[in-house]
Amino acid sequence: MKSESVSPVTTKNRRERMKMAKNQQKKRVTPYEKAINYLSQAEYIDLMITEKREMIDNLRSIASSTSMSLTADKVQTSPGDKIGNITAKIVDLEKELNNDIDNFIDMKADIMRTIDQYVDNLRERRLLYRRYLYFEAVETAARSVGVSRRTGYYMHKNAVYKVARKFARKDT
Repeated sequence: MKSESVSPVTTKNRRERMKMAKNQQKKRVTPYEKAINYLSQAEYIDLMITEKREMIDNLRSIASSTSMSLTADKVQTSPGDKIGNITAKIVDLEKELNNDIDNFIDMKADIMRTIDQYVDNLRERRLLYRRYLYFEAVETAARSVGVSRRTGYYMHKNAVYKVARKFARKDT
């Protein structure tokens, strides 16, 4: 019998390849995770809209607290019009906000159509509406549907797996 010796370089390369393969497996997103990400998008857009509204309110507050000097004696050391710049920023943010609101409405309608298409059980459908369109916690949504917290989580998981079929078809 002849024994083959494996060089340390080959063994090291094999370990690195196996490690890379494991990392790639970890990076794969399951259809269930894709469904959760998809359903959660509306809530993230809603948070962005809220943050932009707060920024606009903050800028308006700054603009209203900035006073204009009426005396001609003072020399302005910084170039530009403070109130004009703030107003321009407010206008730009309001345009972005309007686009975000349009995207938000479209996203909610798309999520609703997807839930309707893939979830046949009306209680599960209602639970997903409460969770992903009204942004309620699963426990609160379960109460709204009239089931226990535990049953609510079970129904949620079941319904999300049904929505995940949409993403499983794309992977194949």
